[in-house]
Amino acid sequence: MQRQTKILVVDDDPAIREAIGAVLESHAHQVITACDGEEGLSKLKEERPDLMILDLLMPRMDGFDVLRELQDPRRSKYSNIP
Repeated sequence: MQRQTKILVVDDDPAIREAIGAVLESHAHQVITACDGEEGLSKLKEERPDLMILDLLMPRMDGFDVLRELQDPRRSKYSNIP
């Protein structure tokens, strides 16, 4: 049996998270959700998803901040993410 692809969906709009999640789950993917960039980074570290779908415009920590965090070489905890 093939392992499910684990996908993290990060979006501040619950309806969008739910819609994207429903489509992905209908294609047999495991879906994890987060409501902002901070929660997304936390779940990224905890869950180690195969893919992240990231909204760019969110409160607290937006998608651009998340990308900067992931690309910062001083942040070794995310260094294995392509």
